[in-house]
Amino acid sequence: MPPLARSTDALSQLAQITQLPDALEFPIPNRPSCLHYAGPFVDGGVREVVPFPWEQLDGRPLVYGSMGTLQNGSEHVFQSIAEACSALDAQLVLSMGGNREPSELGSLPGNPLVVRYAPQLDIVKRASAVVTHAGLNTVLESLAEGVPLVDIPQGNDQPGVAARIAHHKAGVVVPLRKLSVKGLRTAIDAVLRQDMYRAAAKQLQAAMRQVNGLEIASNVIEKSLGLGLSSAANMSPEAALNRPA
Repeated sequence: MPPLARSTDALSQLAQITQLPDALEFPIPNRPSCLHYAGPFVDGGVREVVPFPWEQLDGRPLVYGSMGTLQNGSEHVFQSIAEACSALDAQLVLSMGGNREPSELGSLPGNPLVVRYAPQLDIVKRASAVVTHAGLNTVLESLAEGVPLVDIPQGNDQPGVAARIAHHKAGVVVPLRKLSVKGLRTAIDAVLRQDMYRAAAKQLQAAMRQVNGLEIASNVIEKSLGLGLSSAANMSPEAALNRPA
């Protein structure tokens, strides 16, 4: 096999499908013709019902904080988020991501509502800002509701996702190595108060609503593999019966 000069050389030249929305991408010249932006893939209908104490929401602007389900941060990240929000006129809801208990954090400044796992899609619909690790799923679910973000990326693709959010001015990035209560409070306050962040998030929301990601992805796959309706119509009855599902 020939040596690979770049990591992207190992990607398929037949078709590459990403759930990153085109509207959220950087302006990249000479994009490969086989690269297809099909995002977002958000389907609330497949989510399990998660109990949540809705009666404890007090009507203040809602800040939702989540560090995801895999790399969900450490105690000091959640504590910093809580302390940053304690001086703001907002109510904080913290989700532990399903694999940690709220009791592990002890007493937090501002008395935020801390749950083991949250019905994220329903919470985001009510939120004024989302503080997240910049995992793509949480970012897309937030932007699908036009909610601006404060991103604290921790690893993997998260710094790249956060950089795209900052580029489109739909949120503020706070690097983990520079995390401080003061800096985080400034970032959250800016996202809550400055209209430009919500306006940018709403613009991305509108662009994403124009895209049927699952339909794009299925069409690309069928076309790339010659499995479209036109190819099926030209098959013999025997071939059609034996066609892979």
